Amino acid sequence: MSLSAMKEELHQRLWSAQERWLSLRETGVTKHDIKMAGIRERGDMHHASRRLLFWGATRVDYERVLKGFIDFCHARGRERNADIDKRDMRDYLELLIARGASASYLDKLKSAIVKFGALYGKFESFHAMSRKIAVKIRERVAAGLTAAPAHQRVTAEVAQRTLDRLRKLDERFEVETGLPRGYHLAAELQSRCGLRAEEATERLTLDRLADGSLVVLGKGGRERRPPVPQDLLDRLREFFADTGALRLAPLRPYEAAVRRAVKAVGGRATGTHAFRRLWAEAYRNERYRHHLLQGLPSAEASERALEDTLNGLGHGRDRRELRVAYLRAS
Repeated sequence: MSLSAMKEELHQRLWSAQERWLSLRETGVTKHDIKMAGIRERGDMHHASRRLLFWGATRVDYERVLKGFIDFCHARGRERNADIDKRDMRDYLELLIARGASASYLDKLKSAIVKFGALYGKFESFHAMSRKIAVKIRERVAAGLTAAPAHQRVTAEVAQRTLDRLRKLDERFEVETGLPRGYHLAAELQSRCGLRAEEATERLTLDRLADGSLVVLGKGGRERRPPVPQDLLDRLREFFADTGALRLAPLRPYEAAVRRAVKAVGGRATGTHAFRRLWAEAYRNERYRHHLLQGLPSAEASERALEDTLNGLGHGRDRRELRVAYLRAS
């Protein structure tokens, strides 16, 4: 098979992966349904989604980086995509590591190649190799040999100006259209409670409001109950009572509105996760002071605070790779 034919086959496989999802969505199936099916069938929330692609942007991004991978494999004698194996993955990633690729790019490439493996029936071996390479990348980041992910961040001042702007835009939108909009409330939930964007928008319904907290539906269908300031909880109840809305906000328009608002108030263009990281940093400091007051030594108080914060974010307490992403800690 020629190199161009290998790339065309890759293109078709990725298209088919997205079309499978689109067909399922038309029948009313949600991503949450797919994750729960994976848990029921194999105890793995990703099992049923490995041969699916949910977003066109992901498909385009994966195809772009995978073409470089196929170039590499073809140059070393692979003539069919189906013949590419975990050794090709290992050697390609190690080559890019040696050339100085950043951790962010390597992580994206690992995800793309694992999806490639899943589409060719080799998920297990590619996933196992990805985990081994991930350990090496983390060790190199810790040693300063590989550039760590450069997540864009917002200051507390920019965050407040963004919230104020979103509130004014929501008020203007209601005046002009007669329809209420809760983008500023969603942004507050992210910056004051650490919610993911989908948890603060499409997954937030009236029945999720509880006394002093929210019942948050997180990844894999897991629930947690983060505390919510009473003033914000009252305004959420008021929003649902006044509007009869089924959810707080649509996810994608909300994310776009936040990016525009951050830029408009003088911040850098950034995703909504920046507000979640801002909460994480403040919460970690709060928990650190708490553990110090409980009499713990400084090092142990710091470790406990990191674990508490990851748990508050809805992650496992031992997810060390997320310490850099959220807290710039190892």
